[in-house]
Amino acid sequence: MYQQLTTLIFDLDGVITSEKKYWNTARLTVWDLITSDSYLGLKNYFDEGDDFLTKLALVGEKVISSQFVYELKRRAVNSNWDLTFFVMSLHLLGILNAVKVNYPEDWSNIIGNPLPVNEELARLKNFLQKNNYTSRISDALIGIFWEETQFLTGTDVVGYVSLFSERILGAKLSYLQPKGDLWQLCYHNFQEWYETKGCGVLPDDDTVLDLGSIGIVLQNLRDRYNYTLGIATGRPRNEVIQPLSKLGLLEYFDKTRIVTYDEVLDAEAILSRSGNSQKLGKPHPFVVLKALYPDENVEIFCSKEFQSLDRKYAAYIGDATSDVVAAKQAGCLSIGVLTGVFGDRMSDKQQSMLKDVGCDVILNSVLELPMLLGNNR
Repeated sequence: MYQQLTTLIFDLDGVITSEKKYWNTARLTVWDLITSDSYLGLKNYFDEGDDFLTKLALVGEKVISSQFVYELKRRAVNSNWDLTFFVMSLHLLGILNAVKVNYPEDWSNIIGNPLPVNEELARLKNFLQKNNYTSRISDALIGIFWEETQFLTGTDVVGYVSLFSERILGAKLSYLQPKGDLWQLCYHNFQEWYETKGCGVLPDDDTVLDLGSIGIVLQNLRDRYNYTLGIATGRPRNEVIQPLSKLGLLEYFDKTRIVTYDEVLDAEAILSRSGNSQKLGKPHPFVVLKALYPDENVEIFCSKEFQSLDRKYAAYIGDATSDVVAAKQAGCLSIGVLTGVFGDRMSDKQQSMLKDVGCDVILNSVLELPMLLGNNR
């Protein structure tokens, strides 16, 4: 299976870099939007009040649990911005449903006079001060959402949020649309926390395993076994180049084969100018194909005929369902690793998740790659 391999493309988070900083950024973003006086002002929604920042490592699971992340990854949704949007949307849905039940006259005014999302959250804040709502009001709806989306993947799951909310609330809220106003607010606030507001609260980017060991593996794969190494990730480019440079790992990758969210946005903009609204984030194979064909035009990566070509000379190494789907749709081998933040207690679930979508081989970590591939060079 591995004799013809020449190129190894890596996802980053959960494979080389740790996802902890991103997950905690998502937690801070949701916590801020729900508890801050600038937004909904529900101080005790997560039962921790103003002390949340100092207890992030202990109580972050209350805001976004590992199980919640697992459910999204199982559905091939792997963007941390989408994760933030999902959590915020489903909690907001629970809050709105409570307002609908408890204040029917005010609810009629809310749906009859829609406001931009920031103003809508401020308006809701006035109603919410009368109640001591906690996250438990959303638990049942979140459970129903998982049940109804168990067979959906990727963009279909993202799109189901607005359909689900419309059915529950009996009203269509435009800001819950995919990439709508709430998504944009979550994205903007997420980046603020990640880049500036989280300084002193969030740790620096780290690796999933010992940095020196990962460096040795990458160096051996490139120099001893002559593999070309690339990256295909959902991270923005500056959040790839800067951390990997600081960690001393960037040098091992072919600079022309580093594909990030920036390239996804650029490619989507090119397509949109010709009337094509296709989204190219994983599980779409764009990032993998772009890493293999750096100079090709974006249009060819959308061709099913081109995608279906056999590319068993390349493998994509990832930790999530979306990585496996992207690899398979790109005609590559899929190598899964179990080093996501789930940890040992969920490794069996993660292994089943990867197997269920056809992962070719599953390793404990990238440290096992030389043993798997070295004898074939």
